[in-house]
Amino acid sequence: MENGNEKKGAVLTTDNTARSVSSGPDDFTPRYFDAADLTFTRAEVGTARLEIHEEACYLRVVVRRLMPLSNPDGYISLAADEDTEIGILVNPSELAPESLKILQEELDKRYFTPIIQKIYRVKEQFGIHEWEVETKRGRITFSVRGLNQNIKQVPPARLFVTDVRGNRYDIPDYRELDAQSYHQIQRHL
Repeated sequence: MENGNEKKGAVLTTDNTARSVSSGPDDFTPRYFDAADLTFTRAEVGTARLEIHEEACYLRVVVRRLMPLSNPDGYISLAADEDTEIGILVNPSELAPESLKILQEELDKRYFTPIIQKIYRVKEQFGIHEWEVETKRGRITFSVRGLNQNIKQVPPARLFVTDVRGNRYDIPDYRELDAQSYHQIQRHL
């Protein structure tokens, strides 16, 4: 009989046989990985695979920054799915170049946050603010509902804006924007 508190996940062992991995209810201690013991590759379908040398191969790995603002290049959580953490990679820069490239691509996909360089206009209609901005990827328009809930300020002057689709935009320092952009921010905050 299975303990209801156990989490199980399928992994591919080094001899290419599938086995179950479980962590019991008392297994809350995080596991820290040495970059030399890990290899990231791409599966045929394009997902990131993680091999822990001489231990297991996870057919799909989910990566997350544990400190996305204060230390975005360190402490990366590696998980078998959205809820089952495998362990933590403290220093990704020590990975082999190809593995580091795949890890960085996965982080870029997860944390895609265009940087707003200029604000052309912010227009409010029926509680929805339509933003027309210039980012590093070009000029775009997006909508924000409820500015108080969807604009987060990180002191001293960084702003994260979340649109109605859940996309995030970054303004690293609104005080450094041009006068027109700064005026748009001041008018709506």
